[in-house]
Amino acid sequence: MKITLKKTTHLVLLALIACSCAVKKYTLEPAFYSSGSDLGLILVTNDISTRRSGQSVIGAAVTNYTKYDGQLKAVDHKLDPERKFKTMYSNLFESKGKSLTVVDSKFDEGLYSEFEAPDRDKKYYKSDIRALKDKYNVDELMIVIIDYGLNQNYSGVFEAGKGGYSHVVSNIVNLNDNSLIYKGETWGNGKLENNWDTPPDYELLRMAIEAAINQAIETERNKY
Repeated sequence: MKITLKKTTHLVLLALIACSCAVKKYTLEPAFYSSGSDLGLILVTNDISTRRSGQSVIGAAVTNYTKYDGQLKAVDHKLDPERKFKTMYSNLFESKGKSLTVVDSKFDEGLYSEFEAPDRDKKYYKSDIRALKDKYNVDELMIVIIDYGLNQNYSGVFEAGKGGYSHVVSNIVNLNDNSLIYKGETWGNGKLENNWDTPPDYELLRMAIEAAINQAIETERNKY
């Protein structure tokens, strides 16, 4: 059966969006909220970026990785995902009676040694961060890493479409024994109109990335 390039592009986009939005829902135990322990939040927001999915090795070799840097820089100051996520997490945990304190906006995994798990039946954070209990004066630590920007979808060497994206990786660690209380990942996607590359404001690009951020925020809100 002959499939046109246009139809192939449409199918690839649908598949990628479906995969990105399919997020497993995690549930924290009620005791987590009623324990009276203090939770610290490290919220790391990486620089706005272009992400590429489905790209072949050949495609990666010929890609101009800085092509859209100017457009992203033009809209970045209007997005402020750090503030939005921080407000969401603070309000969310407060509504559940959990003490949450934002303790840092930076986290360097390389500063910590690999954790040697004493119990195979228990899940632990990969790095030994127990020393942060005294540094931040908290019992548990929530580490959230946020990426956002423009996503380029590829089918091999051919670009199949673009969209806004937001990616959130989160871990909650018990600092008494370095065990994992929670581990999750969330994707957000935003539709990008065809005539988006319009200077100087690139408003359609901003709207697509903002929609992706908002989608990720709503998904995160419903996980806890």
